[in-house]
Amino acid sequence: MEDKLKSLLFEAADARAQIVRLDKTWQKVVSHNEYPAPVVELLGQLVAASALLSASLKFEGSLILQIKGDGPVVLLVAECNSKLGLRATVKLDETKAIAENASYKDLLNVSGKGLFVVVLDPKNRQPGQMPYQGVVELSGSTIAESLENYMKTSEQLETRLYLHANHDAAAGLMLQQMPGEGGKRNGKSHDADGWERLLALGHTVTGSEILSIALDDMTHRLFWEENPAQLAERTVQFECTCSRLKVGRMLLRLGKHEVEEALKEQKQLCVHCDFCNSAYIFTQAQCEHLFEAEELEENLNADEEEDPIKDLRKDGDDQPTIH
Repeated sequence: MEDKLKSLLFEAADARAQIVRLDKTWQKVVSHNEYPAPVVELLGQLVAASALLSASLKFEGSLILQIKGDGPVVLLVAECNSKLGLRATVKLDETKAIAENASYKDLLNVSGKGLFVVVLDPKNRQPGQMPYQGVVELSGSTIAESLENYMKTSEQLETRLYLHANHDAAAGLMLQQMPGEGGKRNGKSHDADGWERLLALGHTVTGSEILSIALDDMTHRLFWEENPAQLAERTVQFECTCSRLKVGRMLLRLGKHEVEEALKEQKQLCVHCDFCNSAYIFTQAQCEHLFEAEELEENLNADEEEDPIKDLRKDGDDQPTIH
């Protein structure tokens, strides 16, 4: 079982690569819900992409990838933090059927109104500081093409992604071209053809290979002639940040009237986490205590962390970057 990410540097070619293989971590994600096979493939590709991009974060915090669809898949979310702890979820329109051979457009962009959202959420935000959100129209015929478009238009980075997933594993390769310096680098001349050669190697990656071959072997097969410098090998793991305290905060934000109306229909509230399916039960007495304990409420509100998945902005100053 592998849950590893490798970072490689091709100095003479002014390029770098990230390659990831997720087994146990990915199986943990899909074990919480039963999704149709085309949805599993999409979510796995987004999860692999979130790990690849998070490996380049220059701040402590999280990167969140969202696709807001206008088809049977209403929302895809993959979140990965700077320590490569990740989680993911899907929201489906239960009134719409999903064909076994459904395409990317069929699932997410039927009317051309789909959106791709990238959120960068530093852990230690200043008071009043919101997460950075970048939004582009959903384009291309794959998650890889949509993300490549985002990186080119928003980050000005030439990027190629090769993403694959099934129910057992999720994996991906990301190649990025860095600004060239010209001249020599540590005694090595600039490799003018290096980037095109790396792209040619990337295009040889198949799903059956990258999802079944050990990461070390896959890396060697692809790049042994390029002699890259290995910058890091890191472990990826499933990590959900839900807690009873956060659910309590959510109920406070929902408001006393809404909670009381819900309790009229049932004796207790059961809130399930969309990411890990954990259940948090609040009895009527516990709900009353939330609203009656003014001191607790004030402390919660003063210490509250905004949810970057629900409360986002489109632009701002001093924006963190992926690269």
